[in-house]
Amino acid sequence: MKSNNELEAKDLRIDDLEVDDEWQQVIVAYMETWFDVDRKFHLDINSQEGTWLNMTVFFNPYKDTVSILCAVDSDEGCEEFYYEPTKNEAEFIKDMIAQKLQIECDQTPKEFCEHYYDEGQEVAQ
Repeated sequence: MKSNNELEAKDLRIDDLEVDDEWQQVIVAYMETWFDVDRKFHLDINSQEGTWLNMTVFFNPYKDTVSILCAVDSDEGCEEFYYEPTKNEAEFIKDMIAQKLQIECDQTPKEFCEHYYDEGQEVAQ
């Protein structure tokens, strides 16, 4: 993470990819966080046992938009909030998704959306 708290590609890893059931033009990417979530989001979860942050990216390759849902999960429940990525963050996230789809599925993000259900594809991993 940069000194201004902007994320970099090395801070995230794609866990799973799928196409949203309702919005079939949206790729859902479950992300692993490899950065200080407390520092980035002004949270206090690193010191709390059994508490973690889940990040889910929603990428619409037709509208070229990225939104991020963050969920703080703990034994007491779950609190969600949306994070609006910076332009740089959105660009590298879109690139990461496109690269993973190209390598693992030989598809562009739009092709992945179009063929996801037609070919019975469940999840690209």
